[in-house]
Amino acid sequence: MDNLLGNLSVHDLFGVEQCLQKLSPAQLGRLNTLVQTHPILTEGDFYLRPTSQNGLDFALPVPSGEMAHNVVAWSRISDGQEVLCAVNTNQKNPSVLYVTVDNALHVVNSTMRCLYASDLSPAELNVEVRNGKSIRLSIPPHALVIFG
Repeated sequence: MDNLLGNLSVHDLFGVEQCLQKLSPAQLGRLNTLVQTHPILTEGDFYLRPTSQNGLDFALPVPSGEMAHNVVAWSRISDGQEVLCAVNTNQKNPSVLYVTVDNALHVVNSTMRCLYASDLSPAELNVEVRNGKSIRLSIPPHALVIFG
């Protein structure tokens, strides 16, 4: 799983690895299958993504532990395709927020579909014009979602 996390796996500054360690064997099996069938998840270029609760003020997470909304999002991009991964590190509260996606790769009102969710998640999300382009995620507590 280290390759999925790219730069995040070096020191796990954001608590993402801790969330992944709490996945059930069935969840890990589904995630491993996805990683094996989608090489972009380990070989694509890694980009930490800004997030926003209000859709206006976007910021990257800060490794000081004082994240505004407990979600860490990153993209893997390869051959003109993007896969977006996001983890809610809060163990009790769900999070609803906007996450920036690559502006050049997405058309407004196109969709990104859910490839993996460790808990309930929408099947697809619309791309909107916010901070370039973004999608609005709903992430359950301590959950991982992957959209592509």
